[in-house]
Amino acid sequence: MVATKAHAAPAFYAIQFLRGRLDGARLATLRAFGGLQAYPSRRKNPDVVDLSTGSMGLGAVMTTFGALATRYLVDHGAARAPERFVVMVGDAELDEGNVWEALGEAALTRLGGDVLWIVDVNRQSLDRVVPETRTRQLGDLFRAHGWRVRELRWGRTLEAAFRRPGGERLRGRLETMPSRDYQRLLRLPAGAVRKTLVTTPDGALDAELDRALADVADDALPALVADVGGHDLASILDALDEAERERGRPAVILADTIKGWGLPSAADPLNHTMVTSPAQIAELRDAFGVAPGEEWAGFDPASAEAAYVRGLPPLWTAPRRAAAPSVPTNLDETYEGAMSTQEAFGRVLGALGRRPEGDAIVTASADVAVTTHLAGWINRKGVYAAEARPDPFADAPQAMAWRESPAGRHIELGIAEHNLFLLLGALGLTAELSGTTLLPIGTLYDPFVPRGLDALYHALYAGGRFVVAATPSGVTLSPEGGAHQSVITPSIGVALPAIAYFEPAFAREVEWILLDGLAAIAAREGESLYLRLSTRPVSQALAPATTPEYRDAVLRGGYRLSDARDRSGYAADRAVHLFAAGVMVTEALEAARALAGHGVFANVFVVTSPDRLYRGLRAPRPWLETLVAADEEDVPVVSVLDGHSHALGFIGGALSVPQQALGVEDFGQSGARADLYRHYGIDAAAIVAAARTLLAL
Repeated sequence: MVATKAHAAPAFYAIQFLRGRLDGARLATLRAFGGLQAYPSRRKNPDVVDLSTGSMGLGAVMTTFGALATRYLVDHGAARAPERFVVMVGDAELDEGNVWEALGEAALTRLGGDVLWIVDVNRQSLDRVVPETRTRQLGDLFRAHGWRVRELRWGRTLEAAFRRPGGERLRGRLETMPSRDYQRLLRLPAGAVRKTLVTTPDGALDAELDRALADVADDALPALVADVGGHDLASILDALDEAERERGRPAVILADTIKGWGLPSAADPLNHTMVTSPAQIAELRDAFGVAPGEEWAGFDPASAEAAYVRGLPPLWTAPRRAAAPSVPTNLDETYEGAMSTQEAFGRVLGALGRRPEGDAIVTASADVAVTTHLAGWINRKGVYAAEARPDPFADAPQAMAWRESPAGRHIELGIAEHNLFLLLGALGLTAELSGTTLLPIGTLYDPFVPRGLDALYHALYAGGRFVVAATPSGVTLSPEGGAHQSVITPSIGVALPAIAYFEPAFAREVEWILLDGLAAIAAREGESLYLRLSTRPVSQALAPATTPEYRDAVLRGGYRLSDARDRSGYAADRAVHLFAAGVMVTEALEAARALAGHGVFANVFVVTSPDRLYRGLRAPRPWLETLVAADEEDVPVVSVLDGHSHALGFIGGALSVPQQALGVEDFGQSGARADLYRHYGIDAAAIVAAARTLLAL
């Protein structure tokens, strides 16, 4: 599997055409609507692209985690496919911290030759020439992470010049020259190159270097100093062969190149935004002997190139997909007393772990397994590692036994949410790439969803299907303060494509939502799942009786928990709808009771998925209009959630009635839960006040 550098998309598509994987007519659709994407995209061009790439190094890291996913499958009895993952990435993309967060994961250093990176070291980012300290550190950085490094700094012609008398002087001059000065050297006219090389930084003549270059003509000197290893085909092939032979460690090839090589814009600091003119394209076409009108032609079938292509191994194809894992629709679990949705999540996972269907589940966590209720699952299933390791604390009482072995079904990561989401994306693509379907579930603290949002977006765009269980959430985690309290995540859940956001109120709802999400992943249908959970216990006696209708409503996005129309003397002009998400159902019910004392008829609705309700507005018969009867068209709405009010702020507009949207719209802080609810205006008293305002009472 090859994940190409995103900006290399035109070359990638050309190769797919020459290999017979892409119809030639589609080459002309690059960047056209419905055509080939500017960046290779599995979601948009699945017949051509196996792995989505993108900027910021996200595609490179997710591809590398793909190798870990394959190794996991092999250790659990599946065939080894794909056998190797090759990544092409630009040097400026290595500025991104998520790259080094990933390479710091111990699990990746144990993948051996399953992973090969090729770094295009062209010394340029979008705006500038990259400081030489960065490019010179790359080899040491990879070595420090346990990788085998091969650097292609110079081409064979220049290496031969270094071996001639005075050649070491030339090597020293080029290798100590700042990157910006070297880029400038590449842009100089032929006559000026020599003068620049033999002039020392203090303006003196380097006589020894001048003598070493005496037999090199001025016209030949620019090509000599531009002879970098990344354009030397023989050196590239030798490096690839070496990486194939020596596969004990992950490998990286650092290939020096010239951005825009062979074009008038070569090495120009602003060439990222340059467009080759028609005259320049015509000149390039003539130089390659391409007749006008034949720009999209393949190799002549009788040519050596065509013969070489025919002799290549067959293109990689995904193995036949094994039968999808089965997922039950319900479990024989009881949920009584006061229980949090986070605790219910752990209970559901524990129940699945006792059943054969649980073997397809793989969990992952960014160092928060205990505090996100994975202990029971890990105690039963163990921690995944390349080799078995004894638990040094096995003789001491522990809430969670840390048994590491290739048979484990939990993957533990360091504190890096980018890694978590990119790993989930890779695990969530094994059905398509390896033929074996996994059911990945990742846990993290809800406030840290924004920390890894780029990676989450990329994993979804790349086609991965997985579950994100984010807990604890909101200011309900009152003692922890604003650093661990999430505010904007509900809005993220509504806005993100390809993932359904749910915030259940009761334990049974957690079970139904999680099982339904896993079933959709197993069937390769529907979307990923984002579960926003809480540590606040809620009385399960408040939940409706378990019925198929209740389950259906939960999965559609919401249901009516209490109906004020059943009360005697009901009057629509004194009615209000209270829509509450998650743990705020308790406050909504308390407010309904208080409003009854003011002669107000309050209906309480539980919104299990603001996302489903919002997107459902486009349906011919929106579920929201099913929840609210036709004779309630003028009843105003108060919405409340432990998160930004925006996430439920659409309900009044959808129903064409006035609305007061309550939520948390500022940073959190430490304090007692009641104090925080009162301060942010989401307690029962705030709901009552909002309802009375709407009714002018």
